[in-house]
Amino acid sequence: MSARLSPIPTSSVNSWYGMIILIDLILHKTRAYRHLLFNKLHIGSSLDKGILCQFILMHIVLDAFRISVSKNNKADGDSSRSTLSTICNCSEVLGDALLGNIIFTAMLLLGVRYILKFSFDITRYRQILLAIIISSYFKLFLLTMMVWEFPSSAIFIVEAFVLSSNVVALRVVTRFPKAHCVGVCFMAHAAKHLTERWLMWTP
Repeated sequence: MSARLSPIPTSSVNSWYGMIILIDLILHKTRAYRHLLFNKLHIGSSLDKGILCQFILMHIVLDAFRISVSKNNKADGDSSRSTLSTICNCSEVLGDALLGNIIFTAMLLLGVRYILKFSFDITRYRQILLAIIISSYFKLFLLTMMVWEFPSSAIFIVEAFVLSSNVVALRVVTRFPKAHCVGVCFMAHAAKHLTERWLMWTP
């Protein structure tokens, strides 16, 4: 009698499938972004209304952590901070991250409106914003700085990867040429970076 092959567990198949999608996302494959945004997260349906605020909040918190790491690298490393000073510093960092993301969103939507020539449509703009935030997933790498030490250049590498990932996501959602999407994303990221630099050096 021939040996009977046992079926592969569904959980194992899903794990391998998820790994393949993640690798394709890191490699900036447009089909992976299209599958994630339209098939998994159902951009354009009612689902994105509920998760948009959650992704925005997580995005701001990750940016606040990045700003905090940058400030700590420039500080003298005073470990004798009071509790009040620590609370004020956290609120200041969160405020900087919030303002930076407001500038980023404004420049992104202005670029979509005037560079990509999109007509004003709240639903369409919400889809674009959600795609940009989701494609910034590599910011999660910043959390590893809580465990391991990395040079400050690692932050620049993460931000460069996020920028290129945003370009791919914008191309998938808008179906515009790469050059136009690069211009929009670069303008938004540059405005955000300059805002954060200004806030960091303002007493």
